[in-house]
Amino acid sequence: MNNAIITKNLCKEYDGREIISNISFNIKEGEIVAIFGPNGCGKSTLLNILAGINNKTSGEIEFNEFNSKKFSYIFQNYRESLLPWKNNYDNIAFPLRIAKIKEDEIKEKIMEMEKIFSFSANFDLFPYQLSGGQQQVLAFMRALLTKPKLLFIDEPFSALDYENNLILRKHLQEYHAKYTPTILVITHDIEEAVHLADKIIVLSKTPTKIIKIIKNSATHPRATNFLNSKKFIEVKEKVLKAFEEGCKK
Repeated sequence: MNNAIITKNLCKEYDGREIISNISFNIKEGEIVAIFGPNGCGKSTLLNILAGINNKTSGEIEFNEFNSKKFSYIFQNYRESLLPWKNNYDNIAFPLRIAKIKEDEIKEKIMEMEKIFSFSANFDLFPYQLSGGQQQVLAFMRALLTKPKLLFIDEPFSALDYENNLILRKHLQEYHAKYTPTILVITHDIEEAVHLADKIIVLSKTPTKIIKIIKNSATHPRATNFLNSKKFIEVKEKVLKAFEEGCKK
């Protein structure tokens, strides 16, 4: 399996203060990788550097055949990414209309996303008429509509209650099983990290370093009963131990 992303000695400084220090890791094509660490350690900054939104101070980032048309980013402030003057259908269709895809094909792709995510909200309504959870699903559907090969997600389930959190995790795994994108997800929830990821990159407090990269070999899809399994507890304990170490740095 080829590497989708390679980072080497990645560093970031703000006003002469080191925020990110010598971060190096590889992400394989088709992997789900979680970045987990203390609050304020620079997880979103790291993701934004990889996405080209923020500049690195030094180090290297390599992508295997990066294609901007096959890249999607679901931001933590997903509400601000939804267009309030467009209804829900037009919000989802927006990236395909920019790409000048025919309306019949757009409708077909939206129906496919609607089926995968079991989305039941009225497409004629506007985002502000939806609950926070429905808005988050809407942002997910729009991001995945182009069938990205590389997907960045920042705090993907933050607006959801626990029931809908589990449902969206299930849908994301189903999408991944069907289309095998490479997914890099930031989370502050250790359960989410272990439930979803093939490996978890545990970061320290700032200046942020990698404490440990923990592999999770459990097969996908991982149903909710995985959360009670011996494997889940084993991986969670490793992540927690590394997290506690990172909080002491």
